[in-house]
Amino acid sequence: MARSFTPSLSVLVPLLFLSLDSALQLGLSVGTMAHSVGQENSPALTYEYQVFVSFSEDTHKNFTCHLFVALERKGIRVYRTEFIRTELMKAIEKSRIAVVMFSKNYGNSDGYLDELVKIMECKRLFNQRVIPIFYDVSPSEVRKQEGNFAEALRNGPEDKVNSWKVALTYVASLAGSHLNPYRLESEFIEEIVENIWTMLNEEESASAPSRRQIDVSGQHSEPIISPQNDASSRHNVISEWTPFFFFFK
Repeated sequence: MARSFTPSLSVLVPLLFLSLDSALQLGLSVGTMAHSVGQENSPALTYEYQVFVSFSEDTHKNFTCHLFVALERKGIRVYRTEFIRTELMKAIEKSRIAVVMFSKNYGNSDGYLDELVKIMECKRLFNQRVIPIFYDVSPSEVRKQEGNFAEALRNGPEDKVNSWKVALTYVASLAGSHLNPYRLESEFIEEIVENIWTMLNEEESASAPSRRQIDVSGQHSEPIISPQNDASSRHNVISEWTPFFFFFK
């Protein structure tokens, strides 16, 4: 006569916990593998904006406003300023080109000068293009921190003044555009927009396809951050610029 076998609870309970533990470990392993694969296949960081404009309020309702309109009419993605510092700094990092609109009141705000320092940081690390525009001020006045800029720096916090001076000196030495009093602002704006448009097209052609993503249809998406993002290139870029900064300290 066959005997029935009923396992006791002392046997079933350990087996049950053993099965649950194995299943949990298997689930964690699969989850970890999926997360790793997801990281490896994640798309490269793209530029969200093509242009970021750093400007002061004395040009906001006239020249800079017209510049924004002209850029957008050309189909150029430009960041529209929000008065949140963290968002501004992120927008600078996500922009391919930074336009610095120097005017009489640009040096009167810590915020504008902090933007300038951030732009310099992005130029060093990501090779961001920087275009200075001089509106009602001369490049020499900015570069040497004269006039309103001298007064602003004289009253600034000690821990920031030196970096502001370095940024002003360097950016004012870059190739840019200076509006003379005899020229129409509309023509000047169109020239700036055309220069930016040409610059973007040249970089788009030079970066294909190694610095651009290619989608499944075979078409190129927006340019990604420069290869200088990797650790070795970043070190080289920082080393290259360090002597300049020590020179002005």
